[in-house]
Amino acid sequence: MNGRQAGAPVGSQGLTPVGSPNRIKRRTAPGLGSPRFGSPQFPRTDAQNPESSAEPTRSTFAERIYQSTGRLRAHPEPGSSFGLVSQTPIAQNNNFNMHSPGQLSQLDLGAGSSADVLASTGSPAKSGAASAAAALRRAPPPPVTMSAPAVKPVKGGAVQASTSAIPATVIDLPSQRMYALAVLGLLVAWKLYDAISLSVDVGRTSFYLFVKWCLLDSAMWYGAWFLRIPRLSILSHTMYALISLSVFINLNLFYLTMSVLTLAVKPVAVSLATGWLRSVKSIPWLGPRLVGDSDLLIDSFELDEAHILGRHTIHILPHSLTHMNPQGRSFCIDEAQLRAEPWYQKYASGLFGHSGQSQTLIPILINGTHPDSISYAYTSFETGQRQLRTIKNTGALQMETNAVYPTLGNWVMATYYLPVSEVGAYEIFSVKDRKGLEFRTATQAPPTIVVTCPQAQLQWLDNAHTGDNFVVGNDGHASICQRIDQDHMAESRSTDDGLLQVVVEGYEPIEMTVVRLVNGHRELISLDGIQPQSMEAQPTHIETLNATQIAAIEKWSRFKTRKSAYTLSDTFLRPGEYVYKLESIRDAANHSVVMSGLGGKGIFDGNKAAEGKATSYMARIQVHRRPSAGWADALLNAELPLRLSDDRARKSDYALPLTLSGTGPWTVNYIIVNGDEVTQESKTFSKATDSTIDARRPGTYHLLDVDDKFCGGQASRANITLVQAPKPAANVSSTPITAHECGGEIGALVELELTGRPPFAVHYRERNLRFPNSRPITRIVRTQQRRHSFKVMPDMAGTYELEFFRLEDDNYPSGQPMSATIEQAIHAQPSAKIDTLNGRISSRACMGEELELPVRLKGQGPWELVYNIVYENRRTSKTVSGITDESYTIALGAFDNAGEYTIELAQVKDGNQCARDLIDVSTVVTVREGGPRVGFQCPDNGIHVLDGEQAQMPINVAGEFPVEVQYHKVGDASDHVHTATIRRKPQQQSSSQLAS
Repeated sequence: MNGRQAGAPVGSQGLTPVGSPNRIKRRTAPGLGSPRFGSPQFPRTDAQNPESSAEPTRSTFAERIYQSTGRLRAHPEPGSSFGLVSQTPIAQNNNFNMHSPGQLSQLDLGAGSSADVLASTGSPAKSGAASAAAALRRAPPPPVTMSAPAVKPVKGGAVQASTSAIPATVIDLPSQRMYALAVLGLLVAWKLYDAISLSVDVGRTSFYLFVKWCLLDSAMWYGAWFLRIPRLSILSHTMYALISLSVFINLNLFYLTMSVLTLAVKPVAVSLATGWLRSVKSIPWLGPRLVGDSDLLIDSFELDEAHILGRHTIHILPHSLTHMNPQGRSFCIDEAQLRAEPWYQKYASGLFGHSGQSQTLIPILINGTHPDSISYAYTSFETGQRQLRTIKNTGALQMETNAVYPTLGNWVMATYYLPVSEVGAYEIFSVKDRKGLEFRTATQAPPTIVVTCPQAQLQWLDNAHTGDNFVVGNDGHASICQRIDQDHMAESRSTDDGLLQVVVEGYEPIEMTVVRLVNGHRELISLDGIQPQSMEAQPTHIETLNATQIAAIEKWSRFKTRKSAYTLSDTFLRPGEYVYKLESIRDAANHSVVMSGLGGKGIFDGNKAAEGKATSYMARIQVHRRPSAGWADALLNAELPLRLSDDRARKSDYALPLTLSGTGPWTVNYIIVNGDEVTQESKTFSKATDSTIDARRPGTYHLLDVDDKFCGGQASRANITLVQAPKPAANVSSTPITAHECGGEIGALVELELTGRPPFAVHYRERNLRFPNSRPITRIVRTQQRRHSFKVMPDMAGTYELEFFRLEDDNYPSGQPMSATIEQAIHAQPSAKIDTLNGRISSRACMGEELELPVRLKGQGPWELVYNIVYENRRTSKTVSGITDESYTIALGAFDNAGEYTIELAQVKDGNQCARDLIDVSTVVTVREGGPRVGFQCPDNGIHVLDGEQAQMPINVAGEFPVEVQYHKVGDASDHVHTATIRRKPQQQSSSQLAS
């Protein structure tokens, strides 16, 4: 069964040729989805069609290819014979997934037709399979857009279509391939640039470029696998193979000194160059002159028997010489950097060249041919044993060509650098070329000494004295509290051997430069008087060695590395920042190491040290000022002791202000002593401002000490005392005031005995029992004395009741209730006062002017009034008798002098000759020299005004404002007087104006 009937003509099924217009129309028509079998685009042809069944079917080559792809099997219709084919095990093992409409078909010519498969299986459904194959032969082929996708097998036997991870709707497939190729081209160009730039310096490698290109190449191949771009996609095992190949190429390009690529390319390049030079040399006359005796033509030499005869010149070369360390320098090895190198570095250096930065290079001067092997002797300083070592791969050594001798062939003077990584003595033993000839070595050359590079570091002592709150933070910096005085230092030195030490390691004797920066002041610390403490362990195996071994050890022991420690002590009496820096160190072989690149500048040029973590060459210790606590000056200047009062206007507690210094928070410890009772308390403050201690209990408050964030300190020794203020009390007594001429008792003398804190205020109510419905008068007696007396002499006769109900003092300003009552019968007394009921009393007058002072009198007339006129320091007393009217006017003046006159009513006496002294009954009269003055101030050119308009006439006014001015117009027949009031004083005397 080949899927085709014998004798069928080619093209009998009406298949559309590949390049026909109909085929192109089908592919570009809208709706490129695969049509169902039997649709209008895909007419159904089966056994029921008479035309198709009548004609003999013939299979063309295109149809066989079409049938071999199994496209029609991807769209079987229910109930058709194709459904039988899909149920066979073979059909199940050859499942195919359809392409999306935007993907192109790929023909799988390796797959057989369904008829061939069914014929080979021998399935019971052979008849159904045969009918299905016949239907396939009779059916016209569908358009190309209905073809099955190209498939690829995957793990498990299934197959899947090759689709891009980037949808074609976002970026079409040709553009994806173009972008991918562009990225690949850029990466290749970039890698070539890095490789050429690195190859310019012979022997130079770069681990960074190796890692970078391994990562970039891995990302590139992983992207090619992940994106699955058609025609550029790769399988997973292909990706791993390409990544491995890229790592191998990068290893040869960027990391290995003598790479495999170099060894493979060099013979090819030499062969090509030799062939090119031979071609050039074959040019008559010019060729030999251009090429000369090139080394590339040595291999092309052919022995000619004729050349043996004749005269020959033989060049005898001198002996090759070698000399290790011709300048006699000393070398050192940085063991710290050597330990930091990876473990495989020493093995890789022997294979791929010595590229370790921690290795020390000893120069070996060679004058002669290129060496093939170098042997040297190594002597250990620890054991004194001598070892012979040989380097056979001299091409891996670094080399510098000093001179070239063209006349001697390949004779050169070059310096080879021997990498060493062990401390000891090195001597050249022998050097041989490729022919096995030994080089001559320099006679009596001393061995090259390689010691450990001097190292030093600052470190805090583990057993440092902690009495001053010495703390080392996480950043490596330390802090300590300020030491107070020398007594404290003397006490601390017995237990404090220093806080910081310099640990030195190297070839002794060693010189160090240690600098201290104290609050910006630079000081150089001298280590001359400090005895170092050895940190070397004593050897224990020395007893097991013989005399020769002991002698060898003693010979080389002076070059051994020794470790010592120098302790730095300081007083720390000044608070601030102490910075210690180990600037440089130098050993006995003059190996100098600068501990930092700052030199004499940077953080040690007088500025504050930079922030950051401590290093092995720099240590910072912050000396904190000890805190202090004391009572505020305002509290100390206040009147002590402080009093506690229950009065609402006074304090039942006090906020005792403090002055704090240091770094918060603070904790203040204090005690309260109240008799035999002693109470200790403490309080914490977060801010120095508004820090107070609440005092609610009486007693003496004494500050003990204070602790801040870092240190503890002392407190002020001043004490603050609080007392509970007693409540005020009063004892009231009275004595009647008797005057026989006045008819008996005219008043009462009240005496007060007060306890408390002055000033005092005694409140009492005065009531005349003669008028029971009258309102009592409340009066207040204020005094600063604890014993006080005052008189009660009312103007009206009657029985008076004095009720004392409240007492106030300084501790209880709101007052304390009290109860005391006094009754006193009082006869009437005459009185006099200035009468202000009838109008305002004039207080101003002019010289020569008279005034009247109205006076109202009370009592039984006639009255006699005594008054005083006080002017400056003179007092004039006048008496007026026979006054019968209660209203009387005193005539004053005329006043002869200007100034202030005080009129005092001194005494009044009634008709019964009952006299009464008057207190604080007075008035003041101001007398001026003259009255106000006014005058016209006319300008020189006069005043011009139009007829009918108003003119402003300037005047000069002097006096007390307001001033009333009257004027009239000269020549006015009516003699009308105009009045103007000037209510304010003008800024200038001529600024006032009158309207005319």
